[in-house]
Amino acid sequence: MNIFVKKPRLSSYRKIENPLDRFPSWQTFNQIDKERARALFDYRDGKLYWRNMVGRRRPEAGSELMRKTTGGDPVWVISLGSRQEVRRYMRCYLVWNWHYGKTDRILRPLDGDHLNDRIGNIGFAGPLPQEEMPEPAPAPQPLESKYGVNCPCCGAGVQVMTADLATQVYGITEQQARILRAIWSGKGKPVHMERVFSEMYADDPDGGPTQEKMYLAFKVAMSHLRTKLEGSGISVETVGYRQGYRLILGDRATSPDSPA
Repeated sequence: MNIFVKKPRLSSYRKIENPLDRFPSWQTFNQIDKERARALFDYRDGKLYWRNMVGRRRPEAGSELMRKTTGGDPVWVISLGSRQEVRRYMRCYLVWNWHYGKTDRILRPLDGDHLNDRIGNIGFAGPLPQEEMPEPAPAPQPLESKYGVNCPCCGAGVQVMTADLATQVYGITEQQARILRAIWSGKGKPVHMERVFSEMYADDPDGGPTQEKMYLAFKVAMSHLRTKLEGSGISVETVGYRQGYRLILGDRATSPDSPA
């Protein structure tokens, strides 16, 4: 004799839905703190009621949302915020916030009824997922100095050199700095010796010693200056007999043995 056992249909059992399944995160996880929840609402019998009846509000906060697109059961949703920045909240989360503050757990109805938001019917269904934070943008790489030195003030790589900056960076003395500033003022064009001498002895009320002594002092200072600028990308070039000197900014400095 064959005995047939009738198995119950699985469809006859009501499955408790995980809020993560088929439900937008903006409706699932939005929460407020306990103080704000109690300032906005009163809680009675599983429902939230507005404390401040403004506009066309009904006493009971929110409305039933049919989740047709996701196929889920309806839930009670409350909107908060201005018209420009409206956010929707599941009432069950606001009920929990009203009683205990924010939670880091996924909430679900213990009896499977998503409209039953009594605090005693709210259970947990695992931890809330952590928001994925975007990876921080890599810090911009500092520009490499065109001259191989950093600014003594800010530490940034020097991209535009000046006579005053070169004086600080390369340890140039005051007399050498006066010569460099005079030649730098030509912006790459020849600067005559009269201009250089005027800068060298600008503080001398007599205008300096004899021209022969000024020239000897210039030659000594220029020799030391070229030595300090060697390899810096800054050089001073002799233009020609009695035509003066000119500044050169480039990758290779003039040899300190160049004639003055």
